[in-house]
This record gives sequence, C-alpha cells and structure tokens, in this order.
Amino acid sequence: MDDLIYMRRALELAERGAGLTSPGAMVGAVIVKDGAVIGEGFYTWDGIRHAEIIALEQAGAAARGATVYTSLEPCSHQGRTPPCAKALIDAGVARVVSAIQDPNPEVDGSGLAALREAGIQVECGMLEEEARRLNEAFIIYKTKRRPFGILKIAMTLDGKIATRYGESRWITSEESRAAVHELRHRSDALITGSGTFIADNPQLTDRSRRPRRRPLLRVILDRRGRVSSFTGLVFRDELAALPAALYSREIQSFLLECGPDLAFNALRAGIVDKIIAFVAPKILGGREIPAIGGEGIEKLSEAIPLKDFIATKSGPDVVLTAYVHRDY
Repeated sequence: MDDLIYMRRALELAERGAGLTSPGAMVGAVIVKDGAVIGEGFYTWDGIRHAEIIALEQAGAAARGATVYTSLEPCSHQGRTPPCAKALIDAGVARVVSAIQDPNPEVDGSGLAALREAGIQVECGMLEEEARRLNEAFIIYKTKRRPFGILKIAMTLDGKIATRYGESRWITSEESRAAVHELRHRSDALITGSGTFIADNPQLTDRSRRPRRRPLLRVILDRRGRVSSFTGLVFRDELAALPAALYSREIQSFLLECGPDLAFNALRAGIVDKIIAFVAPKILGGREIPAIGGEGIEKLSEAIPLKDFIATKSGPDVVLTAYVHRDY
C-alpha cells in the first residue's frame, strides 16, 4: 500500500511538468527511507536536471539504503545530463520502483538493467497505465517518430457544433472552455483549417495562464492558399505529410480544433490518436454542421473504430475521451 502512495506522489510530481518538458517526458521522483520522504523532484526541460537528481540532492547522504520511486525508468545514457542510473548507484540506494520502462530507444530497459547489475532491487510496472497515459505523447514521439494527435470537439447532444446559421459561441460551458485551454497548454501545436480561420478568426492561443516552455505553434491547414498573412505555420501539403513536418520542428503533440470536413479527413488520414468530445446537454436539430462531416464511410465494416472510452463531467457537460484504433 505504501508503494502505491509514493508512486502516486511521483506521478503527481511528474504532472507539474505539463507544458514545461516537451520534447522530453514528464517525470517525477520520490525518495523514501524509514517511512519518510527525504527527497522529491520533477523534470522540466529548461531546468535540465532530471527528477531523480533533484530528489537525490535533497536527500543527500541519507539516500544510501533508501527506496526511489520514479514515474519513468531512470536514464542510462549521456544526454544533456549524465545518466541517472549511475547517480542512483553511486548514491547507494537499495531499491528502485519505476512505473514504466523508458520507450526512448537510447534507454529501453538499459537503465533498469544497470541498476540490477549493481545489486539494487528493481521493480517496474506499478501504476503502469496511469504513467503511460501521462506520457502518451512522449511515447508516440519516441517510438513512432511523429507527434501525438488529439482531435477536440465541442458539440451538442445531437452532434452539432453550431446552429444552422453558424452560431457556435458558446455550445459548451465555461468549465469546458477552461478544460480546452488546459489541453492547449499541454500541446505543442494548435491546428485548424483555413475555413474555420477565415469564418471565425480564432485567436488560437493558450489562455490557461500557466507557464509553458515554448510558445504554442499555431498552424493553419490551407491547401487552397486562401490565407495570405498569418503569424505561425500555414501548411499547404497533404494531411498525411503533416506529422513529419511537425516532427521536424520537435513538436511532440498537437491539438486539432476544426470544422467537420477536416475532422473526418484527419481521422481518415490516420493522424489522430485521441478524440476528446465535450458534449453539452442541448439539442439543435437540423442537418447542418455536424461534428464529423466529410464524405463519410460507405460500409459499417469500414468504420473507424475507437477504444478505451472514458466519460467524465465538466460542469453540465459530459466529456468523452477515446483512442483511435491504430496499429502501433
């Protein structure tokens, strides 16, 4: 039971790195000895030092014989910093508990192996699912060499994103709009289509008021060349080419907020990993402006399957989160 408490604390610490770690991972570390926490830390890109190093500095000599809880496997390679696995060995810790193995090919289990070879008791897999969801963007970025794509939808119960005359402010609640800005804060890029940009002139900004390491990259998809002046990236290539273009800019994740046709085309192009739909308890009716449009699917057997549905509340709204079923 104590192990779970300390690992949850490590995940809580890791969460503090939201918006501050990309293109790295969110990592938290807790050092415990004789039932007391003697060191804690979480990683930020600009802070350079890894979570384990910060926690070891707090613990000092007391780290000898202690247990270390990390939300991600300690690194074993020389990057911007020396390997954390070696620092833990040199500190004389007795046990290391990690939530998940590092998906980075430069680590990929070698940190845990080094700890075991040094005689340290090692366990991995505690709260694994929570840790994977926390760093799902980092995992895809490192293993698939592309950004993690999220499609955000704000719609009524009958699947409309606007009235028949195009009025859409505001379909969802104030609480949901705040949640969307939190999603923007956790993303490296915010993407919309030229049609939405021309019609609505959205700000495309992170208004969470939380610190972030680098500015949110604003992207307009504009194959028809309708946008002539824009501070950001106007992308005019095929949708399938977008992930590689963003990856070249070290974009680890993007949030897509767009009209119905682009939403469908992005799903069909396979660039979306996750859908987050804010559903308001309202009915608009009519045939116009559905949440997902495009030419549609002809056969049920060809429908785009979703998995791992989660339903939560946001004020009066329901938030549905699901993952697009892809062959990872």
